[in-house]
Formats: sequence, C-alpha cells, structure tokens
Amino acid sequence: MLTTRLLTNLPKCRNAFLPVVHISSVTNAQVPKYVQQINICKFKVNQIESCQYCSASTTTTTTQEQGNGILKRVLKKVGFTPNSKARIRVASHMLYESVADKINYLAFFNDFNMPNTFNSWFLVTELHVWMLLLRSMAEGAESGEDGRFLRNCIVEALWGDVNTRAKKLGANNPSRTRQQIEELSEQFQAALIAYDEGIMSEDRVLAAALWRRFFELNCDNYENIERLVKYVRRQVLMLDNLSRQDFLIKPKIPWQDLNKIHI
Repeated sequence: MLTTRLLTNLPKCRNAFLPVVHISSVTNAQVPKYVQQINICKFKVNQIESCQYCSASTTTTTTQEQGNGILKRVLKKVGFTPNSKARIRVASHMLYESVADKINYLAFFNDFNMPNTFNSWFLVTELHVWMLLLRSMAEGAESGEDGRFLRNCIVEALWGDVNTRAKKLGANNPSRTRQQIEELSEQFQAALIAYDEGIMSEDRVLAAALWRRFFELNCDNYENIERLVKYVRRQVLMLDNLSRQDFLIKPKIPWQDLNKIHI
C-alpha cells in the first residue's frame, strides 16, 4: 500500500482517526454485520489489482516534448516545460479544483443524510483527494519523481483551502480554528491508511473503512454504504484509465455523478 508506506513514520497517524474513536479501538467484531457482509460490488477487487498505483515499481513513461514551436521553446527556457516542477504544481491545483469545484456536494449531503457543515464538506473532499493521491503515485512514487511531487502539491492545495475556509468560519475564535485543523490533519493521515487498506482488499474491508471514517460510525443503512463502495470503485477505475496527458499534463477528470450510481 503506497500511501500507507509513506505515512508509517508520521506521529499519531495510526491512533488518531476520529475525535472520540481510535482506529486501534475498532475491531472487526465491532463492525456491524451488514458492513462485514458487503461484497456484491460489480467492480471486484481482482479487476483493479493491476492498477498502475498498486505496484511501487510501476511508472508511466515520461512523455517527450513534441514540436519546436516558438511558444514551447520560450516555455522551456523559463523552466515551464510539460514535466517541470512548476507545471506539475499548476496541475496539482487544477486537480484539486476538479474536486472542490466539480463534485456535487449536495448530492452526498442529501443522499447520505449528512449535515451541511464544514466537517461534512471535508469528509467528501478528503475521500476524493485520496483517490487523486492514489493515481498520482502511478507517475512515480519515489522521492524526486513526478508522482511524489504531485501528491505533495495536491495535499498542499487541500490544506491551503481548508485553512482559508476554516478561518472564515472561525474568525472570532482563531485558537479553536487551529485546534480543529490539527484534528483534521491527524484524521486525514489515518483516513489515508484505512482507505488504502480498503481499496487493496475486498469490498467489506473498504465498506468498514468508509463506515468508520466517512459515516463516522453512524450509518445503519447498509445500502448507503454499499452504494458508496461502488462509487469509490468506479472512480478509482476511471482515474486509473486516464492517460498521463489527461491526468498530469492537462488534467481532465470526468468525475461520475453520485446520482448516477445505483445498487
């Protein structure tokens, strides 16, 4: 698990999952049976075991610059080539904006009975950002490679947005805002580990991770969990099928609408 391997040295990431519930305290026996039994998603695990990001040794061949147009030569001289760090940083913000600006948040709030709050917004955003991070690692997971750099830039874009939104909402209580962001940071680290384990395992493991984190242990409708499992599998498969051009060079993320996902 790539993201798990990257986070194992971060402090508290395995213990901080929810404000009142720790990952280590939630055993399989405590997961509702209806969550443990979910395993009927059409997108079975064996269909995505060969995903690009599932192997640390898999990388995408760097696309070579084509043409010798004046614009391309100028961009190359100023260090803004298709594979430059500056270009990747721009792409990371475009990828993050594909979540923040394109995802139908109200569909998640309404269909899953989530309150329209900052915390709910973060849970939906976190799930989609995690999927972007998975795909990013297919572009090179080692230090200094495009995938690792892109991953870090996406996370940077996320926290920049979180800080801006949190400060607006908590303008009268900055100390509480800082505390809330610290809590979200620890939960985010733990969520990446849980989601990684889920996507690499069978549906019931992914369902349990979503039940613990996304639904915050508060969902007694197994159809909602099953639907979200199906949604995640489809989105991950869609991202895995994107070319480097459509993901990294000129990001075009065709997120599927939750309203079109049925069980």
